[in-house]
Amino acid sequence: MLLENLSNYQYLANPVTLTVIGWLLLYLFFVFFVFFYRLFSLNSWISKENDSLNTLLMGDTLSDNSSLNLCKEKTESIDRNVLNACIEASKKEAKRGLTFLSIVSSTAPFIGLFGTVVSILVAFSHMGNNTSLSLVAPAISEALIATAIGILVAIPAYSFHQILSNKFEDLISILKMQRDFIIND
Repeated sequence: MLLENLSNYQYLANPVTLTVIGWLLLYLFFVFFVFFYRLFSLNSWISKENDSLNTLLMGDTLSDNSSLNLCKEKTESIDRNVLNACIEASKKEAKRGLTFLSIVSSTAPFIGLFGTVVSILVAFSHMGNNTSLSLVAPAISEALIATAIGILVAIPAYSFHQILSNKFEDLISILKMQRDFIIND
């Protein structure tokens, strides 16, 4: 029944609404792709930095896998400024994808609303003087699909942004703890 309704919707909806829905579905695909890619990479990175921090706390030297060690190898002297620069470079890398999720979470409902407004305008323009609720209701319900999809895309985008932001903060705090330990050692 649902598949039948969706296939009928494809033929009944106007091209602008179909474009909006396609755009939102493309957004949804990339939201999940960016989230899982960044989640796995940040989790791996956090794990390496945690191991490195534990190594430092046990009295050993900085682990070879640490981002700060890679920076340390490139310079002859290590000081707070060099380590801060390394942390800033790590921040830039760790934040990749967060802007996209933020943009999608804020724009997807508006894109869906645009599709709804266009669909409603088209539905009203096709109705003549003999307008009744039985003619208007199906057109409006079909138009609201675009808004629903926009909200459906925004919710995971916002949630994923929050999850990755927390991972980002965890990573940066671990890097700062390593920096402080190296400086004070």
